[in-house]
Amino acid sequence: MVLYFLIGVILMAAFIIAVSGYVQNAYYKRKSAHWPSVEATVIDRLLQGSDPPDYCLEVRYEFNGRLFHSILRDNLHKVSDRMDVGEKLFVKINPENNSICYLG
Repeated sequence: MVLYFLIGVILMAAFIIAVSGYVQNAYYKRKSAHWPSVEATVIDRLLQGSDPPDYCLEVRYEFNGRLFHSILRDNLHKVSDRMDVGEKLFVKINPENNSICYLG
């Protein structure tokens, strides 16, 4: 009986984590729909987890005449796990805080 309860708790936690990841990704997509897009260069891959390897990207981009270094927000890691250092991609820039970028 206790085993069934623990399995149920683990499955419920996994479901909540999956749904919250989807909600966060949808939130950033909706919020960044009208942000300006610029070209960015990947300058580093930061290992976030090791099983399987999960990476965040540090990117460099120029916006309004200033150079920024930022961690790319790619919540579901659809692109960041496949990108290498030196590759170019387009990011959306938060106009209120130019150091925040989201995968565009």
